[in-house]
Amino acid sequence: MTPRKWLWLLLPSGLALAGIMLLIRVSYVRSIFIFPDDVDILIIISGLTLAIIVALMLILAQVLQYRHQRRYYELRQAAMAEHFRFLRRLDHQLKNPLTALHAGLASLALTLTDEEHRQMVNTLEAEAQRLRRLIFNLRKLTDLEASPLDVQVIDVAAFLGEVAGLAREWPEYANRRFSVELPTGTLPKLVGDQDLLLLAFHNLLDNAFKYTRAGDSITLSATIDEGELLIQVRDTGIGIPSEDLPLVGEELYRGGNTENIPGDGIGLAVVNAVIALHEGIINLESRLGEGTTVSLRLPLE
Repeated sequence: MTPRKWLWLLLPSGLALAGIMLLIRVSYVRSIFIFPDDVDILIIISGLTLAIIVALMLILAQVLQYRHQRRYYELRQAAMAEHFRFLRRLDHQLKNPLTALHAGLASLALTLTDEEHRQMVNTLEAEAQRLRRLIFNLRKLTDLEASPLDVQVIDVAAFLGEVAGLAREWPEYANRRFSVELPTGTLPKLVGDQDLLLLAFHNLLDNAFKYTRAGDSITLSATIDEGELLIQVRDTGIGIPSEDLPLVGEELYRGGNTENIPGDGIGLAVVNAVIALHEGIINLESRLGEGTTVSLRLPLE
């Protein structure tokens, strides 16, 4: 039994003992054969003293825990704020040079007549475009920290239907086995920022389609588990190496088996940020070569 459980056991016990002895002390049925006067007064005082000590210990334990949690929260918020400030500075420093580079390469491509040189410039322009998209996604990630949530009541079934509808418009949909699994009956309402949640689930399904092959299956499912909304995206794709699994949610990090697949390592970081803003939990399970399951738990209305 933990110390806290002992404290919660001793506190009511001490109060109960003091209360019983107080009743005996003042009742008409009290007899000196039960407790002599000096003894029962001593027991009452002991019981009340024990109760007071235990109460003070509980209060002290709660205060210390609160201070520890507050300190952890303050340090975490300070670290996140510094992290986002760095990303904003990076965005500011790179935006103008990349714009100039893109414009210069586009103009240069128009003046070249040699096909090999044109191809080289086109390749450089494509990489510049990729860097611009990366900066845009980093900016979008930093905006999440500063922007307030536009909270509304969300119909989960309709929302997931919209998410699935967007996925069915992607070119990869034609050669993937995509399905949606919802429980029978009406799902409870979800309170949150629908646009941000749509962005998060768009990124999850985008990853699922990106890291699967023709013929693989992708499943979007929702259920109620322990009073929370559990939404999962499961696929039978290439999976994630075990050494990469703890790191794939960090900005710009990509698994070692994704070298030939386009991406910038931002998508899952955005998902993490959105789910954290909604006080949810994300869990990632994967086996290399067998597939990945992303589970999101969100508090309900």
